[in-house]
Amino acid sequence: MIIHIMKIILLIMTIMLATVSAGARQPGKGYRGFLDWSSSVRSDRFGFINIDGSFETYRDNTFYTGFSTSHGYQINPIFFVGAGFGMERCGEWDSWIAPVFMQGRADFLFGKFTPFGDLRIGYNVANGGGVYVSPTVGYRFNWARKMGVNLGLGMSIAGYTAEHYEGSFTSPDSYETQYVGKQSHARVYFTFRAGIDF
Repeated sequence: MIIHIMKIILLIMTIMLATVSAGARQPGKGYRGFLDWSSSVRSDRFGFINIDGSFETYRDNTFYTGFSTSHGYQINPIFFVGAGFGMERCGEWDSWIAPVFMQGRADFLFGKFTPFGDLRIGYNVANGGGVYVSPTVGYRFNWARKMGVNLGLGMSIAGYTAEHYEGSFTSPDSYETQYVGKQSHARVYFTFRAGIDF
């Protein structure tokens, strides 16, 4: 499955490279907006206790896909600040990542090489809510007069709140669980983004 996703990503990158112009150009001062398709993946190990008291684990991969948009001000050819929101859904578990975030970005120019660094910090409003942090590095391609195509790889940390139960054996063949309340947690995802800025 991961190999299949990587092939799709390489195909997207090849198509974008074929359609963008070769000249390097920095973003202009003033309003700037972003629209991104994003895909996040994580691998979890789960455990459970069998009736006979033995413990087993299994690994499960979860895939989220969706979009984000952000808007703000390009201070100079390098630095951008703005705010935005996004939504990614995991169809298998009907689970969401839905961040509202502040964004800082730096676009660099080394000859014709135009990498960028991006940091989003905010709050995940889905799954009970929690912190959201997503650093990304990538490459910007010029496209049309005032637009760019962005490809980025990074990670996302999305917080959530879950109900917790504690269990104990009350006798050799009896196991009881007790509700202990809600607790905050965070999950880490590998994230790929492809989008445009305008």
